[in-house]
Amino acid sequence: MKLLVKLIVWRQFRNVFLIMNLTGILLFLSLLSVSAGVYSQERISVHKTNTTIDELVEVIEKQTDYQFFYNSSLSRQVGSIDIDIEEATIYSFLQELSSKSNLEYAIKDQIVILKEGKKSVQSTKTIRQTLSGTIKDSKTGEALIGASVSVKGTSNGTVADVNGNFDLELETGKYTLTVSYIGYKTKNISIEILPGENKEINITLDREVSSMDQVTVVGSRTTPRTTMESPVPIDNISASELTRSGQNVLDQQLMFKVPSYNATQQPISDAAAHFSPAGLRGLLPSRTLVLVNGKRKNSSALVYSYVTPGRGEVGVDMKAIPTSAIERVEILRDGAAAQYGSDAVAGVINLVLKKKSDPFINMGYNVTSQGDGQQYNFDTGFGVDILDKGYANFTFSHIDQQRTQRAGEITSLEDEANYWGVDETTDYSLSDLDNFLTRNPSAGFQVGLPDMTITSFSYNTGYTLREETNTEIYSFGTLTNRTGSAPQFARVPYWVPGFQAIYPNQEFFLAEMAPQILDNTFSLGIRSDFNDWNFDLSSTLGKNRIDYYINNSFNQSFAGASPSNFYNGAHEFSHVVNNLDISRAFEPAGIKALTLAFGAEHRTENFKIEAGEFASYGDGESPDAQGNRTGSESFPGFKPENASNNYRSNLGFYTELTTDITDGFLIGGAARFENYSDFGQNISWKLNSRVKLYEDKINLRASVSNGFRAPSLHQIYYTAVTTTLTENGVVQNGILENENPALRALGIPKLQAETSFNIGAGLTFRITDRIGLTADVYQITVDDRVVLSGQVTATGDPASPIDQVLSDVGVGSAGFFLNAIDTKTQGLDIVLSFDDITAGKGYFEGSIAANFNETTVESINLPNFIVQNNLENNIFSREDVSRMETWRPQEKIVGNVTYNLDKFSATLSSLYYGSVTYLSNNEVDDATYSGKTLVNLSVSYEMNDNVQFTVGVNNIADVYPDTFGEAYADRGGHPTDRNLDFVGRFQYPWQTTQFGIDGRRYFAEINFRF
Repeated sequence: MKLLVKLIVWRQFRNVFLIMNLTGILLFLSLLSVSAGVYSQERISVHKTNTTIDELVEVIEKQTDYQFFYNSSLSRQVGSIDIDIEEATIYSFLQELSSKSNLEYAIKDQIVILKEGKKSVQSTKTIRQTLSGTIKDSKTGEALIGASVSVKGTSNGTVADVNGNFDLELETGKYTLTVSYIGYKTKNISIEILPGENKEINITLDREVSSMDQVTVVGSRTTPRTTMESPVPIDNISASELTRSGQNVLDQQLMFKVPSYNATQQPISDAAAHFSPAGLRGLLPSRTLVLVNGKRKNSSALVYSYVTPGRGEVGVDMKAIPTSAIERVEILRDGAAAQYGSDAVAGVINLVLKKKSDPFINMGYNVTSQGDGQQYNFDTGFGVDILDKGYANFTFSHIDQQRTQRAGEITSLEDEANYWGVDETTDYSLSDLDNFLTRNPSAGFQVGLPDMTITSFSYNTGYTLREETNTEIYSFGTLTNRTGSAPQFARVPYWVPGFQAIYPNQEFFLAEMAPQILDNTFSLGIRSDFNDWNFDLSSTLGKNRIDYYINNSFNQSFAGASPSNFYNGAHEFSHVVNNLDISRAFEPAGIKALTLAFGAEHRTENFKIEAGEFASYGDGESPDAQGNRTGSESFPGFKPENASNNYRSNLGFYTELTTDITDGFLIGGAARFENYSDFGQNISWKLNSRVKLYEDKINLRASVSNGFRAPSLHQIYYTAVTTTLTENGVVQNGILENENPALRALGIPKLQAETSFNIGAGLTFRITDRIGLTADVYQITVDDRVVLSGQVTATGDPASPIDQVLSDVGVGSAGFFLNAIDTKTQGLDIVLSFDDITAGKGYFEGSIAANFNETTVESINLPNFIVQNNLENNIFSREDVSRMETWRPQEKIVGNVTYNLDKFSATLSSLYYGSVTYLSNNEVDDATYSGKTLVNLSVSYEMNDNVQFTVGVNNIADVYPDTFGEAYADRGGHPTDRNLDFVGRFQYPWQTTQFGIDGRRYFAEINFRF
């Protein structure tokens, strides 16, 4: 125990020390950034003869943070000049420049406007009039400082000053003005200057890039394309869109934004309560690949072993990347194993980190209408320039979440007594039970969100080594530490007698899963151009580690000598990924463009299981023990014989070719060869195409591909003992590693790769420049799908190989991973997006998106031994089929609209979750939980350029999923199998989850920008 206490204290000290160090680094770099900015503004040295304005501006912009705006013809008009200054201020430089070139200048913030000075002598042969005006943003009315105005066909031109004003001297006649500004659409304006007329005009420019035209990296290894012109469906979501949801962590933000993405918080599910199993397009977590800046993100160390959606799956810890570090999220909704390798069956999520941001501080708070579940978040970060050739961005994030309580109450004394077999003849009498339930209507149960604290640090940096070849060295990384505590099943004296020996004044004890989770990613690479070839060489290290602690628990076999807190061991997954990516664009005769990409990836993976302390799994053999249970309650520790350290490696080669045969017709293909050290080779391929119609407003697209998913190391080597509700009541279940020789005796083969076939077709319709529609249908078949079986129980025959295996591992029942089923998933994605839609003095932006999907289990393929011993229903039952097919909503519709008006903005969103159906092994307990609509509202106000305040309400109507009482209203208000609602302890379904059970939540956030 002393060793355990020391370990816990050391870990907490280490976390505090880490936070202090990271905070110190941030403060130091902030001071360094400020100091660098001040220095660059005050010290300028220029020694140039016969130089031009263009060359001077390039020199000054490299030495300072100032940006220059001027008409492109100005450099030619001024000609060559001489400048010789040393350690001068920006103002001294501009005065020197003005005296030698007859230029006028204006400065606002760090923007310098240069334009030709007024001529002192005007020709008597010509009469010039003055054309003046203003240039502003068409939506916000903001002055466009430095916007360019040129007279078409002449060298005459100017730029807008700090107030957006400009003036030109023109002779009498007709002219065409070309008005342009970075990020805005260029506008041509016809004017006529009459004799003696001084004309004034007001010009507005429209922003150039809408959300439909943002370029994405994911989807192709060749040329990046916009979401509307891509041959495959892609979502491009900015970080600001995610934060409008009022959610604090990335997985829940995506849940609120992307209809084909589902990640519901699971109450009381061991360590999975601290994760949210996430699926894309109706498939479960293992089949979605996650990238960070285009590099593979490591999986978590957790196997979702609980009887909930995602059982048996392995996914990426989406809580490990803070949203405040992200610039955007790209989601490829198409099979991409041929491009990116294993796991990209349902699609790819690419998290693009910020390269540079202004210093910021975000602080937020939210709470449920019941006053629990408080969440606090604090984010800060900044970006800096590295000399004149690099960038670096740093982000620190801290989130603290407190638990919620949504447990139900025991339905009746009779129901509880019958479930546990309590009567007047038992040691714990019926009258004792009656008195206990009077004092504890929920039998001590807690159901809801866990306590959780997440601390993250991330960085993204790059530096150009050689400008001629765009040679850049880059690196990025994240470090996330998460702790928390999730209540498990409350132990009562008629379930686990004897706990009063260490809890003398308690009527029950509530064991809590309190893992410590560490996730980190580090990537280092170099990219360059050489003879039109693009090279990218990188290495990425990633690790996720879970140290399991069970607090407030009890090992019955130790009786009064039992500890209350246990260290149960650890899971750890890590990988090292080395990538070489090469690409080049060609323009062969008769073809608009052709892009070739090819490369290689080498990946080494490692999965560890570390044993816990003896008290967490061992038999204390106390003579005072009142039962025959061993190990810490709710989650026995990993035994030394469970400990393992397993590796594998993989080498892959890919190539991709995309051809724009014409402006309107594209065709592309990809192929990939993989060789795994543990199960062999695989070849996957992909074809896609896109055709533009109707003046390029409509794009038809289609793709077809095959793919694969390698069984994860977790699924091959995972082993554990957990406490679960089954048809036989509350039992301890063992999960045996697939490599266990005992499974060969049961006819269970070694795991093989899943194979998939993906076909999709769709269209994009650019209704206007600001309104776009996409619709895509898809079908994904997965053969030899890896699943975690149900529990095989003893037959009672000592000679049975089943009984022998269970006896050897010391559990009452056991499950294992095997390639057992073939599935087919069909779906439809529809997205209507719009932005900059003028309404009054403001404008609207937003989207309406929907996903409809259906998964069917096409066949169940079990070994002969299982069939011959009538174990089919044990391995993959009707309930298991239902988990695949109907436990997640088959319809999800997300609508959101934001209205922007000057300093105000308001966002209204709604989410419809379709119904879910639970199919029991006993048909009488089948139930459907109806679809629900949640409505959210938030309002933001910019107090000034530096401060923004947001308040909002999620789930305004306080909507909850149907209760068990509602679902079984025609059958006595509860299921016949009381394991489903645990005799009323669960008020809401914990298996067929649609969305969370928090109810209404209020939130507020304040943002500072510097």
